[in-house]
Amino acid sequence: MIEYNKINAVTYGMQFGNKFENRIFKRMAQDCTNFISQCIWAGYGGTDGYSLSRPEDIRALRNRAANKYRQTSTWYGLPFRSLEEFPALSFIRVEEFWDYVVSNEGIGPRAVGYNDGKSWTQMPVDVEQGDVLQFYHDDVQRYAHSVLVVSNTTQNMAESMEGIFVAQHSVDFSYRPLIDAFQSNCQLENCKVRLLKFLPAYF
Repeated sequence: MIEYNKINAVTYGMQFGNKFENRIFKRMAQDCTNFISQCIWAGYGGTDGYSLSRPEDIRALRNRAANKYRQTSTWYGLPFRSLEEFPALSFIRVEEFWDYVVSNEGIGPRAVGYNDGKSWTQMPVDVEQGDVLQFYHDDVQRYAHSVLVVSNTTQNMAESMEGIFVAQHSVDFSYRPLIDAFQSNCQLENCKVRLLKFLPAYF
């Protein structure tokens, strides 16, 4: 059983959030959930034993990605130099990622999902470092953006967003105020936001 290490996930998110590419995984055109999956991969030990800033360690991590280390046959990303166009959809698409991690009973990442289909003001649990938030977009009638909570905070989002920061791609940020992410994704008065908290898993 592999514990989800939120610090490792956050370290990855903050290191690469504001970078277009990291030379470990291939970037997608719409990269938000591809990037979040990489953070979760790091949280489950994908980067254990390596620095995220040394070129020789990045090469080693690129090899890990190519060998699907701490990934599964249905949850994997494309290594940086891959000639394939798309990885598994559960690695890159907002709704497929949610469906996979909340229903997974086998190997691979697992999470408990909260507040699906509800206003952010109804969030029943505190937001914590290492959690993933997903925003619903009215224009496409689905959840369409994922972010990772990187600030060391445990608080009720409905009472205050002060001090909550996130990492994300599309657009690229390592430490973005959550309120800014809200304003870019939805109208605050009726925005639907759901949350994932990750569990120990088998790989």
